[in-house]
Amino acid sequence: MEVERVRIRRGGIISAATAAVMLLSVSAATAEDYLWSSYWYRATSGMESGRWGDEQYSQVLYRHCSGTRTGSGSVPYNTDIQVHQVVSRWPDTDYDKKTFSECFGGYMYQSNGEWHNLPLADYYFSVEAVRGGKGELDVELIMVDDTAAD
Repeated sequence: MEVERVRIRRGGIISAATAAVMLLSVSAATAEDYLWSSYWYRATSGMESGRWGDEQYSQVLYRHCSGTRTGSGSVPYNTDIQVHQVVSRWPDTDYDKKTFSECFGGYMYQSNGEWHNLPLADYYFSVEAVRGGKGELDVELIMVDDTAAD
């Protein structure tokens, strides 16, 4: 009876570990799959990303977001980002804002925004708002993709 219990417990642990590894390997895109990757540390409204050249499609993905805690222990629940087209000697063209909230769910939770029908140009995105906490945002992994195929 004791030997059977150990086998069942060991088998359950191995099955759970195998399922977790398979889930992560299938659903988790890596930074190598994207045009470029980076991170934010204490980002505030108005901060801008690096630039990239693109046309037709851009995707910005945030993975594992958190914020600077206030005395009450609250953290940001969402953040707005906006993509901009770089225009030489003229105000940049703004595209629609996206609100990211899923990435605040914990490790491996992610949010993403997509922009379609973009003209050939250079682009960047900016933090437009951080709601909650002290208004500072940390993002463990930011990825930018320019292919709609994936």
